[in-house]
Amino acid sequence: MHRLLTRALLGCLPLLPVAAQAYTPTLYLTPDEATPVAQVAIAKHDPEAPVTLNADAMAMDEQNGVVIAQGNVEVMQGDMILTAQQITYYQRRDMVVATGEVTMLQPTGDVYFAEKAELKDGMKKAVINQFMARMKDNSVLAADRAVKINSSVTALKKASYTPCKLCPNSAPFWQMNAESIVVDDIDERMTYRGAFMEMFGIPMFYTPYLSHPTPDARGKSGFLAPVYTTNRYFGATAKVPYYWRIDEDQDLVVTPWMTASEGPLLELDYNQLTNNGDYEFRGSITNPSRLNDAGEDIGGNELRWHIFAQGAEQLDDHSRVGIDIQRTSDDTYLRRYGFGDQQALFSRAYYEQAEGRNFMLAQGLSIQGLRSADSGKTTPLVLPILQGFYETPANDFGMKFHLAADAQWLTREVGVDQRRVSVTPGMSMPIAMDSGQLLKATFNVRQDIYSGEDVPTNGGATSFDGTTTRTMPQAALEWRYPLINTFESGSWVVEPIALGVLQPNGKNPEEISNEDSSLIELSDTNLFSLERMPGLDLYDSGSRVAYGMRSHYYDASGVALDALVGQNYSVGGNTPFPNSTTEGEEFSDYIGRLGVSYAPVSLTYRFALDKNEMDFNRNEVAFGFSEPWITFSAGYRAIEDNRYIDDSQEALAYFAMPIDDQWSIYGSGRRDIELAQMVTANGGIIYKNECFNIMFDTLRVYARDRDITPTTEFTFRVAFKNLGEFGGQ
Repeated sequence: MHRLLTRALLGCLPLLPVAAQAYTPTLYLTPDEATPVAQVAIAKHDPEAPVTLNADAMAMDEQNGVVIAQGNVEVMQGDMILTAQQITYYQRRDMVVATGEVTMLQPTGDVYFAEKAELKDGMKKAVINQFMARMKDNSVLAADRAVKINSSVTALKKASYTPCKLCPNSAPFWQMNAESIVVDDIDERMTYRGAFMEMFGIPMFYTPYLSHPTPDARGKSGFLAPVYTTNRYFGATAKVPYYWRIDEDQDLVVTPWMTASEGPLLELDYNQLTNNGDYEFRGSITNPSRLNDAGEDIGGNELRWHIFAQGAEQLDDHSRVGIDIQRTSDDTYLRRYGFGDQQALFSRAYYEQAEGRNFMLAQGLSIQGLRSADSGKTTPLVLPILQGFYETPANDFGMKFHLAADAQWLTREVGVDQRRVSVTPGMSMPIAMDSGQLLKATFNVRQDIYSGEDVPTNGGATSFDGTTTRTMPQAALEWRYPLINTFESGSWVVEPIALGVLQPNGKNPEEISNEDSSLIELSDTNLFSLERMPGLDLYDSGSRVAYGMRSHYYDASGVALDALVGQNYSVGGNTPFPNSTTEGEEFSDYIGRLGVSYAPVSLTYRFALDKNEMDFNRNEVAFGFSEPWITFSAGYRAIEDNRYIDDSQEALAYFAMPIDDQWSIYGSGRRDIELAQMVTANGGIIYKNECFNIMFDTLRVYARDRDITPTTEFTFRVAFKNLGEFGGQ
């Protein structure tokens, strides 16, 4: 059967797109000339439009109602165009017989070829022998006989189809050979009866029935490419996704898993667009055997599941409402089944409004901890959380007044319950000096009111129930002096900077429970920030000065440099912020960042250098290299002696490299250096051409956590273009 497609040889050459108004019949050459077929963007076909005919010469038999046209003949009806060397038009029978290098441009953009074609009923019906067609996406159809039943449906007998490149004297990579193929342009679907799939001309499998979208179809329902995996948890697993195009604005992917060891699992992926928003739902459910914390079967079954859902609706240009739901049945389900590796899940409903710098946010937050030490009874529910910020326009002196407000209610089944209201009025005024120096003065007066129950005091020996207030005035002055040097190919900016903050010591009574400032680190991102704390419960008390320099360099060759170095001085060392490894130190570590990029290389380095020992308390390196022949990235991070963050040290790397135009390999790994063990290792190989993809992937996970034990997973995926690939393109 592949000889049909060989006769349809339109070369191993690409299509040449042309604009509709630039259409020229001579662009449509015969298959025998192995010339690219031009593709035309066209409108919907109107079968009732009048027929027009042009040719080099025409003759007419008025008595019998026969018109004969010869030489560069062109027949047009609406957006359907037929060309041939000769056309005979039988007016009384409303039939056209076209011979010699016949081409038919369809309303879809497809092009049909034949040596002879008979058309009836205003070109809406046709019979074509030795039919050949080039589809809009460069796919090829060939058949012994084609019958155009109406303007949108074509039936093919003894037919072949392939989206693969055709070359002389060689079978395509794969093709479908069928007793019949029906192409429906309205339903955008191709339907096969009695079909064999061939690869390299060798029959691989038979199916009595097969249907898939046409190459240019919009999203259509149907099966997607299956995925096969195997690991120690589930044994051999087959995932066969089904895509359901519910309508134009919503779809659903249903993916059943069939596992050898733990039975079936159902995975759902739903998406919906509205006039003013969008919604997504990801979820799964299964009912496997019950396991203990050692991963051993203890009899019976348990329902395990997860839900990730989010959605937002735009109310007007400045406000919207939304939800974000993350829940799972138990701590290890997501990691065991490969749906994520989160340590905690956050669900919220919110309303937000923003215009310029002014905003308002109202939300409720629910947290699900997934670590072995987490307990639902001690995990808080925060409802409501109210936040807002308003700033006036600058007055004649450049002064701006602002008001920040925050309120929240935090409750637990067991442990601290705490309510908070915080209000911060203030003002700021930038000053630009004639010398180019820039100043910014800021004044704030923050007032907090806390009410709590069961707040531990005296090291946990007692507890506090009641109300606590604190007032925290703050005055700050920022100075910057940007020095700019421009030259023919670029520019260089060097900017010394200093920030002085005057505020009271203390202001962290033990009657206030620290719920939102648990991870604190001085870094290049907050060294010159007025508010360094990630939350409000722990106050960054005590006066301080931050000073340093930052620089930016860029030239036309593509070299770019970004650098920062600085240090913080806290008066009396009376601050909860970890300036250094020793509590009470006045001078912080030296904090810095260096970023360099010069294609194809990029490098970012962040550090915290101990001022006394000259040891690095933080090292973070990110390196990237990207060329057509390889993509490589690597990273390293180490944090030591931080009073709020555990010591950690890890390294990771990734690469992807093409072997040739079709084969490529990739790999990645992550190692916990602190624990001297690998976390994950991954590698695979991909083959991809214009009509076929295949992937082999291996993933090794080394983690141990209750029913999660080290495992190696192998994944195999095959995708045939237009046969189950999402989108059909």
